[in-house]
Amino acid sequence: MKTGKKPILWSLIALVLPLLMVIPGLNIAALLLMLVPYTVLYTLLNRNSSIVHTLAVLVIGSLILDPVLYLSFSCMAIIPSIVLANYYKKGLASSSIVPKMIGLVVVMFMLGLLMLENVLNISIISDMSNYMTTMLNDVAAQGMSPIAWSSEMTDSFVTIMTSMIPLVFFIMALLVVACSHTIARRMVQAEGLQVTAYPKAKDWRLPRFLVFVYFIAYLLELTIDPTDGTFMTLAIMNLVPALSIIFAIQAVGFFYYIADNRGWAKVIPFLIAFPVLLLPPASIIGLLDVAFPLRKMFSKQQ
Repeated sequence: MKTGKKPILWSLIALVLPLLMVIPGLNIAALLLMLVPYTVLYTLLNRNSSIVHTLAVLVIGSLILDPVLYLSFSCMAIIPSIVLANYYKKGLASSSIVPKMIGLVVVMFMLGLLMLENVLNISIISDMSNYMTTMLNDVAAQGMSPIAWSSEMTDSFVTIMTSMIPLVFFIMALLVVACSHTIARRMVQAEGLQVTAYPKAKDWRLPRFLVFVYFIAYLLELTIDPTDGTFMTLAIMNLVPALSIIFAIQAVGFFYYIADNRGWAKVIPFLIAFPVLLLPPASIIGLLDVAFPLRKMFSKQQ
């Protein structure tokens, strides 16, 4: 068990982060770092001490902010943090930790959305739909639309956009896990617990079966009606772009491999990464890298 000021410091950070969630601008930073304090606490302290610190944080935080809101924000951080801390203690490699944590954080975001709608009566989906509908109707009324716009087209567009919320949660979870795990791992290592680092970018390799999953999902996407609202449609509409993002990350790894193989300056693949991640068609490079021996073909012969 760790004693002294450090657990108290991490408890204070855990107390403050949910409070920052309601402050525009600071809420993004709070979201990205939300797993760090509880992960460090649950890794360094024994179970009873961790529970005491957590209960103290929750009680004090509930006195400052609306209790339901504060507890909702905190639970979205505490549950994944406990799981992440257990992974650290078990010595799991980062390559195994990250995908599992992304899936768990996505589930927590979905549960948080249900909590907001059913407990606090805050309907993010409804508010977003109303905002987009109003905006599109205003554009059409002012004659700013380049094509003839109808209310049916507005309804279809809003339906499609709200159906992509799981994809938004996936992107958010990816960023949260990447930031929180990177920092929490370093904090835990500073206290003497070794956690295997994520492989270097040049060594990133996705399993080949994802190529087949992508092609099947892509073919199914060509046959579905994006406005029918069924679970299968929702799953396919979000799976294809999610896999595209994953293959774009693989493409970044490919360029890091080529840079290392050819002795390029380290800044070159870093600069290439930005357009690769921002331009969806670039994900085809990552797909080809997984499906074929692309690295061998482009490697400089020694």
